[in-house]
Amino acid sequence: MSTLSFKGLNKVYPNKVQAVFDFNLEIQDKEFIVFVGPSGCGKSTTLRMVAGLEQISSGELYIDNELVNDVAPKDRNIAMVFQNYALYPHMTVYKNMSFGIKINKFEMPVYEPDSEEIKAIRAENKEIETELAKINRHFKKKQDKLDLLPRRAELYEQLFANFDKIESLRKPVVGKDVYHLKKYKKTAQELEKDVIYINHVLQTKKGLSQETIDSLNAGLVQRQREIDSFKSKIDYLEHNDVPLRLPRKLTNEEIDIEINKTAYVIDLARYLYRKPSELSGGQRQRVALGRTIVRKPKVFLMDEPLSNLDAKLRVQTRGEITKIHKKIGATTIYVTHDQTEAMTMADRIVIMKDGWIQQIGTPKEVFADPANKFVAGFIGSPSMNFLEVEYHEGKISVCDIEGNDTASLLAGNNKEEVIDIPLSEKLVTMLKDYEGKRVIMGVRPEYTYIHGDQNNTSPSEAIPAIADAVELLGKDIIVYTYVNGQKIAFKSDASHNVEAGQSLEFAFDMNYVYFFDKEDGKRIR
Repeated sequence: MSTLSFKGLNKVYPNKVQAVFDFNLEIQDKEFIVFVGPSGCGKSTTLRMVAGLEQISSGELYIDNELVNDVAPKDRNIAMVFQNYALYPHMTVYKNMSFGIKINKFEMPVYEPDSEEIKAIRAENKEIETELAKINRHFKKKQDKLDLLPRRAELYEQLFANFDKIESLRKPVVGKDVYHLKKYKKTAQELEKDVIYINHVLQTKKGLSQETIDSLNAGLVQRQREIDSFKSKIDYLEHNDVPLRLPRKLTNEEIDIEINKTAYVIDLARYLYRKPSELSGGQRQRVALGRTIVRKPKVFLMDEPLSNLDAKLRVQTRGEITKIHKKIGATTIYVTHDQTEAMTMADRIVIMKDGWIQQIGTPKEVFADPANKFVAGFIGSPSMNFLEVEYHEGKISVCDIEGNDTASLLAGNNKEEVIDIPLSEKLVTMLKDYEGKRVIMGVRPEYTYIHGDQNNTSPSEAIPAIADAVELLGKDIIVYTYVNGQKIAFKSDASHNVEAGQSLEFAFDMNYVYFFDKEDGKRIR
């Protein structure tokens, strides 16, 4: 299980600039969460707080129900993929992927001595590894030995199956976990020393600012919670036998299995002995991803990993990352400013603006049920149309917007024309508190139609306009026009043959119309 819990996270920099405000979120095991928003909204800062690269100003962050505010980045068991691949250019793909797990120790289960059945499987593995070594030498010397790929894949499949069989047959050693007992006691003692020191500062130091006092008190509360958590673990280990785990380096055999298993998952098996300079951008990004997968972290953090790729490759790699996530099932936080990436990849989307969470939901939820005007305009391409309208006695009137006269006249619209749209009983009830007031009406281009289109299930009154510009998107076109100085875009079938300067009539589908408060942008429900 790899869960994350954000409880009231805030990030304030020394210059008093606050980047993240009251961030609350629960992430379930194996979930793919996307943080999305414009530049400067706090999404990367939040990711860096999870990684431990930024200190949390206040609030609590839990990974697998363990408070990690003061846990060092190396001890959080997370892996991060950046937009810059950061591969070692002088190393092969195999060595790039194996470098991290070769130099580090990992907590591994302690097993009882091998049974005769396990020894027999290991003997079979030796024969397989001998044949694989010969094939791999061919690949290292001559990379176009593609005729050997099927046999190589077959041998590795046998090896993977044998290792899985060995894992199922091995019996873990159960007993007193002295290693973790000592580790937890030492950590608890260090935290208790911190508590004593902070109390000493609070009692003896004079002239402390209220901000400093509040910060020290918050530190006391946080450390006391951590001490209580460690004491609970210590008490359990002192009175119970558990499967033992000890830190050790992986054997060459274990490393080879992990690298090749991962290489087959991310479709890099045939490129393991090439160097980064011989790979495409998408392949390099997969190497960077594979390097994190072999570590088997609790959480994957991805900070705009596709921004360096061209458009076609970005779409391809986006699909590959989604497939890889489904195969390995790791909890993933993905940061992007591209709402298309968010919509196509996420289980849930966290939309941010100016350091605040605006809405959390599935792609369908945030598209069909936006919480406010910002979310409605940010999600969707083209973005939602917004019209300033005035509500009066069951109908809305499209307002004339000062400053857009030139654009409106260029589009050929008659600015003096009054455009009234009657509303359904449901919408009238919704807007009952806004009688005589101006509100913002939102409707997506997908639900704005040329008048008479049979796909419009609940058409509004026909609105006359003149096409200002037309974009061809193959099967569809996007038509831009103005209504009383307010810009409107709508999608239509290319068979309509609309051209710039052409007179037309369009209508909204009133089943998909939203209204927002003009002052705070909140959705009117």
